[in-house]
Amino acid sequence: MNDLFMESLALQRIELMARLVASSDCSDDDKEVAISWLSELTSDLVTRLNECGVKKDENTH
Repeated sequence: MNDLFMESLALQRIELMARLVASSDCSDDDKEVAISWLSELTSDLVTRLNECGVKKDENTH
């Protein structure tokens, strides 16, 4: 349960950052850096969520 809470917080932060970058007047270079960072954060989040799914599957068998 705690894992999903932390993952939902990470997802909220990723979503906020994406909205801020999309609606701001930052430079193209800044947007590129932000998008790369969001990609890394999202990849990490997907990995952690997949691990939670594997743990859940192992507990049900």
